[in-house]
Amino acid sequence: MNRLLDTSKRRLLPVIICLCILMISVVTVSLADRVERRYALRLDFSFNAVTTQSEHTTRVMRSLPYPVKAYSLATPGMEDQALLGLLDRLASLTDKFSYVQTSLVRDPLLVNTLSSSLEDEQVSADCLVLQCEHTGRTRVLSAYDYLSQEFDIQSQSFALTGLSYEKSIVEALLYLTMDSVPRIRILDGHGELTANDTAYMESFLKSHHFEVSRVNLLAGGTLEPDELLMILSPQRDLLDSELASIHAFTAAGGNALITSDYNDPDSLPNFDALYRQMGFERKSGIVVAEGADVNAYIDNPLFLTPYMNMTEPTAALIGAGQVRLRLPGARAFDIAAQTDSTIVDPLLTSGLAYLKPVARAEVSLAHEQGEEEGQFYLSLLSDYAFPDGTRARAMIIGNSAILVDSWLHEVTYGAQFLLHLVNHLSTQQPVRLDIAPKALVREQLSIPHPWVVNAVLIALPLASIALALPVLIKRRRR
Repeated sequence: MNRLLDTSKRRLLPVIICLCILMISVVTVSLADRVERRYALRLDFSFNAVTTQSEHTTRVMRSLPYPVKAYSLATPGMEDQALLGLLDRLASLTDKFSYVQTSLVRDPLLVNTLSSSLEDEQVSADCLVLQCEHTGRTRVLSAYDYLSQEFDIQSQSFALTGLSYEKSIVEALLYLTMDSVPRIRILDGHGELTANDTAYMESFLKSHHFEVSRVNLLAGGTLEPDELLMILSPQRDLLDSELASIHAFTAAGGNALITSDYNDPDSLPNFDALYRQMGFERKSGIVVAEGADVNAYIDNPLFLTPYMNMTEPTAALIGAGQVRLRLPGARAFDIAAQTDSTIVDPLLTSGLAYLKPVARAEVSLAHEQGEEEGQFYLSLLSDYAFPDGTRARAMIIGNSAILVDSWLHEVTYGAQFLLHLVNHLSTQQPVRLDIAPKALVREQLSIPHPWVVNAVLIALPLASIALALPVLIKRRRR
């Protein structure tokens, strides 16, 4: 009996040892995996080091004031491993950021929970949703938000140049956790551009972390001086009470961005009084480029390609060569009588051109006697002061399409122009980080002395043959 028990113990002992080793291995691997994820210990072997973060990111993550929860939604089998790797590294930097990897296939009811807190954004099957309960803000990022592009002069189109996972996500985290974000109010109630007309522009500005809404002063709307007011091509004049409200807004330091198209009414007394206070004077008619000045227009003398002047908001654009704009029909401006307290700078200037009455332009574009000619201001930027020392800024442009039209943003630098002007006019710090995108293509292998490599490649098989010949000859003689 004892012998049988001893035999059974000897047989069970290897099984028990194997089970213990298996359990220890599972626990060890699980703990190692948890530690690896918690502290992002995995080396970055991603394409062009996409998941490696910069010092900007480290500082932002470690100073997040409020918790942010992210949902990485992806079609099963189509997960973006570079994105997940970066999320792991971000989560390891702070306890205030966490994420869940899931899909609408596994959790179809999740979209209802997420969409209820969104306004214009739409949750798709493949996106990243970031939420901050403390501020009540949500940001949705898709694959398009992780791509950077530049205009290619040769192909006359934008080309992809880099991957901006880090910049897009970290800027979104800043937006979600700020106590106050830059706000833009679009004036309504005077026949301005409709919500449909500005839908693309509003979406673009929201993607760059601005809050955009409309305000109707007659319906009880109010303006705060830390907001940027947009006046987009009004067709009817302001009432005196509205003019007083906007005067109070600018007198408190509120800034404005204004468009006035060539076919807008020339007589808007209250609007014009407001513009003159800012240093702007509207001119009637449409700007027609001189045919000989081929650099001043494209295909049609009404399709102007303006010259960009060096100013604070355009300096970066000029430095980067992002000066190509198109104005399909434009109004011109004069600088109103300046004082020591008002500074007006031209932003955009036409080439050689003349002003033609809009009614005559429908008959003929030819230059007729009596029409004013020369170079015209197509956009102006002003900085003006009030008696109490408060300063305000304003910008006016004679074409609204360059700001709101998606096609013009695709074929010109209209989007960059809009963003730089809005950042300049906003009284609040824009959400913008200087994080360079990762290269989209791998660098070609550069061999400084290729003849050495070629010599080695040739020598290796020759050496093998030389070593093998004596052996083969001996075997053949046997």
